[in-house]
Amino acid sequence: MKRLEQISRKLASLQDYQASLDIKDIAERNLQVAIEACLDIAKIIISTNDLSEPKDNKGVFTVLAEAGILSKKTLNFLVPMAGTRNVLVHGYDKVEDSIVFSVIKQHLDDFAAYLREVKNNFLDAAKPIDSGSTPEK
Repeated sequence: MKRLEQISRKLASLQDYQASLDIKDIAERNLQVAIEACLDIAKIIISTNDLSEPKDNKGVFTVLAEAGILSKKTLNFLVPMAGTRNVLVHGYDKVEDSIVFSVIKQHLDDFAAYLREVKNNFLDAAKPIDSGSTPEK
């Protein structure tokens, strides 16, 4: 996220973004990693809490929303991001510069919102471990 924030601060326009292949490469790769991190967190929550199995990456975020972990606003951001991740990974010739530019200029806070919602609605809401018990060996 820090790399994406640095790039965002340097760019004034879509044309600035498109003018540098290096910036485009850095932005696309870091956006892919950020989306994959969100997916990985969600998949861990799903698998360790016996939540319903999603059929695809977009469904991963839907399962968290249905469990009350994600808000509708965050869900509406993340579902298209799962699709964006697929384009970044599998279809580099189809990457829309305007979409990547828009995400890094206007939506980086949405990734932070996702992490806050996971923390507040899942991690902080989880039952504390009984400190009086000893783990089984």
